[in-house]
Amino acid sequence: MGTREVWDGSGFVYPADVHRIAALREAQGFDGRNFGDAQNRYGDPYVAMGTAAQVTRTLQMGTGVTNPVTRHPAVTAGAIGSVQVASGGRAALGLARGDSALAHIGMSPAPLTAFEAYVRALQGYLAGEEVPFALADAAMGGRRADLRASTELHAGRMPTSSRMQWLPGDVPKVPVDVYATGPRVIRIGARTADRVTFAVGGDPDRVRWAVGVARRAREEAGLDPDGVSYGAMVAVGIDDDLDRARRRIAGVVATTTRFSFLHDNPVGPVDDADLEVFRRVRDSYDMLRHSVTTSDQASVIPDGFMDRHAIVGPGAVCVERMQELYAAGVDRLVLLFHGMDPEDQSEVDEAYARFAAEVIPAIRAA
Repeated sequence: MGTREVWDGSGFVYPADVHRIAALREAQGFDGRNFGDAQNRYGDPYVAMGTAAQVTRTLQMGTGVTNPVTRHPAVTAGAIGSVQVASGGRAALGLARGDSALAHIGMSPAPLTAFEAYVRALQGYLAGEEVPFALADAAMGGRRADLRASTELHAGRMPTSSRMQWLPGDVPKVPVDVYATGPRVIRIGARTADRVTFAVGGDPDRVRWAVGVARRAREEAGLDPDGVSYGAMVAVGIDDDLDRARRRIAGVVATTTRFSFLHDNPVGPVDDADLEVFRRVRDSYDMLRHSVTTSDQASVIPDGFMDRHAIVGPGAVCVERMQELYAAGVDRLVLLFHGMDPEDQSEVDEAYARFAAEVIPAIRAA
């Protein structure tokens, strides 16, 4: 296991405030911060990361997360490659099948075959390799079918593949980080990505299960199971007042809970009581209030479920719970500190400050 990293995963992107938040997170000791890619809900993540790169020196920055539908893989590679150059090698590309960003343009998550092709195309582009048009087309789910081919332009020689020709050779390749809940996406990430971040909640048994799925997938593919970095995305409510802590993170706990029961089969180990909560969250979900603390889906989560599937409590409890998750096999925790549109921003700011003072130093010293 490598260095234990702590990321701020609350990737809400509001362009006017990016420079202040990025500089503050670096000063507070976070290793990285995510920037969400949901075009209808907040600003562009690549603009935000470019801004953050100019006011920080050590903070890593990643999309948290982008998807295979709203951008061609060459466009995504060009954007994150630009951030990599601007930041001096501190960028990461977080990628999942798509959820709220696609719902707001009337689309559903990318099919698994297109998702895997997208990851493979990205890896080629970011390594400076030639990517055949056929792979890029598969990555987009064949959506080029209704467009005329460039060979019909009668412009002499035409390319049959594409490559990031401008990427400098002295900048490290951007790592691709697949965010995954179900076993099929975990296995795709394990085989094709540089990092896999599990969105299965904060129960160590569930994280341990996800790590096991990824490691077995790599072994079956003849790859080193330690050849990728594993992380977990978990909500954290640091507070002596447990009710206040739970309320602050209820919206994001509902979101990650829904990922584990999108259809009719639960993902990972789950007992009957938790299965009922999964079902209630799924059945009450309102995408128009995705990740909002006062949403209907947030209101159906019992305290006991919240305390097992998130990190809730004062600083010492947060340290203990985080240590359990690192011991489950991950070396990176991507932490969600609040939902969208928090009721009290000063309370959120206080939570970050307390986490920086009480938790991060303890994790570093462990």
